[in-house]
Amino acid sequence: MGNENVREVIVEFDQVVRRRRMVHRFTRRPVPDDLLRDVLEKALHAPSAGFSQGLELLLLQDPERIEWFWRMTDPNGEAEDELGISSWGPPALVLVLTDPTAYTARYSEPDKIEDGLDDAGRWPVPYWYVDAGMASLLVLQAAVDRGLGAWFFGVAEGELELRQSLHVPAGLSFVGVIGLGYQADSDRPAGSGTTRPRRPLDQVLHFEHW
Repeated sequence: MGNENVREVIVEFDQVVRRRRMVHRFTRRPVPDDLLRDVLEKALHAPSAGFSQGLELLLLQDPERIEWFWRMTDPNGEAEDELGISSWGPPALVLVLTDPTAYTARYSEPDKIEDGLDDAGRWPVPYWYVDAGMASLLVLQAAVDRGLGAWFFGVAEGELELRQSLHVPAGLSFVGVIGLGYQADSDRPAGSGTTRPRRPLDQVLHFEHW
């Protein structure tokens, strides 16, 4: 690869990183299946401890299912409002789950057993969540690269109902939800990211010692 091509790749990646933000208002235009699959495929390239590959994704696209999701997870009843989230939310929802047993099983194998991580309670950091977070970020960045808006959010209410209705296996841990769709013209940057300054690198980066 020549220097010009290297520079082009660097510039494109820099733009994707800097343009990425949470989009909260979407059009009703559905996202083509091949585009969704292309974006979600990028999650498979995230780091995975021991290559345990415990990530699970559950895609919701049916409009009635999407409305049901908001009713299940919306404690304030905003989903029932014609101007509420059902009218401006994303047309595709991806539930991000992770399987801790995939990690303990992997670290029970001969090449990993000496690490002593065959029991989830012995992991100093639960990497099934770390890996799911990195996979989610790849999806958010891929969405930007493919001209989509993306929104990662958690579920505070209704998780049990979601699990039961969607037949989610009991051993999986719920991480969050990625909303995907085309950004609405009315969407504007909002939230803490617009009111709080971004910490400069010099405040975050420490050399050799604190």
